[in-house]
Amino acid sequence: MTLPIETLKALEQRLLWLSAWTVHNANHLREKRDDDVKVGGHQASCASMVSILTALYFHVLRPEDRVAVKPHAAPVFHAMHYLMGNQTREKLENFRGYGGAQSYPSRTKDIDDVDFSTGSVGLGVAETAFASMIQDYLIARPWTELGSGARKPGRMVALVGDAELDEGNVYECLQEGWKHGLRNTWWIIDYNRQSLDGVVHEGLWARVEAIFTAFGWRVEVLRFGALQRAAFAEPGGARLMAWIEACPNSLYSALTYRGGAAWRKRLLDDIGDQGEVTALIERRSDAELSTLMNNLGGQCLETLCEAFDRAKDETPTVFLAYTIKGWGTPLAGHKDNHSGLMTKAQMAEFQTLMGIAEGEEWETLAGL
Repeated sequence: MTLPIETLKALEQRLLWLSAWTVHNANHLREKRDDDVKVGGHQASCASMVSILTALYFHVLRPEDRVAVKPHAAPVFHAMHYLMGNQTREKLENFRGYGGAQSYPSRTKDIDDVDFSTGSVGLGVAETAFASMIQDYLIARPWTELGSGARKPGRMVALVGDAELDEGNVYECLQEGWKHGLRNTWWIIDYNRQSLDGVVHEGLWARVEAIFTAFGWRVEVLRFGALQRAAFAEPGGARLMAWIEACPNSLYSALTYRGGAAWRKRLLDDIGDQGEVTALIERRSDAELSTLMNNLGGQCLETLCEAFDRAKDETPTVFLAYTIKGWGTPLAGHKDNHSGLMTKAQMAEFQTLMGIAEGEEWETLAGL
């Protein structure tokens, strides 16, 4: 059964809220020995992944598939299993505490269905390729469940932070995969272009595309969401598309953080023509313009579902999904959002925006 897009969007919003609230509770509400100690968690890194996890788990995954979730998206993963009844409120309330849900997905310490432990950044990514090769080995042996046909082979899927591509073992496994005819492997890169060390280098996406193509992978670059593609089809839309493609990562992030009015001023200054382009921009309110510019491919459920549905065969596939770090939260685009936390005031504003009543923060269907 395929879920309607409206249902997927409702699930997306629940994951966004619960992952942010889990981190907030650990840092600002849970009793601590020292109130100055930061428990940690990555609200912005979770926010950039919520659409990807929603489309993956609730639209395309099969029981035989296995997923390595990027370390900093653990609260989204736990929130998803909490919605499905596979994770407890007690463990979420004790996130990053003794016996609580783990900061990075762990097969040995978490009770929800973790396929790959990904606590060491980059290793979980490479592990999916080697797991696929081992699966092929078992398929070739008639005495195994896979070889006898009693069990279906699955895809090995890695959800990858763009900064994880700095790890050398990622490229070692690409070469091994090419040697051994790698198949049934997906890597989905959360290309939010921000990391602990700063903004990702300009033009990285082209290098990524070239490397994966050289090793025989299918490359899907998901840059624009459905709203953006519709705007590009309007008179003047081609100019807007060209501007987005040429915009430096650091500027795009800064404008995202500042919001619709800042987007309007910059776009009118750069490409306003008192004609079609200006009319395209002026037809939208500040809020609508902000929504449009935040509608990148990796933040758009329609775009993600369509791309996942296209990859029907066994060809190893990398999805380079453009996202907004901190998407949908007050942290969106801020230069220090990697390990930044929403303040209590920001969380109160966010809670109102999400339609969550006081006292219902942990309710699975709150706000729906």
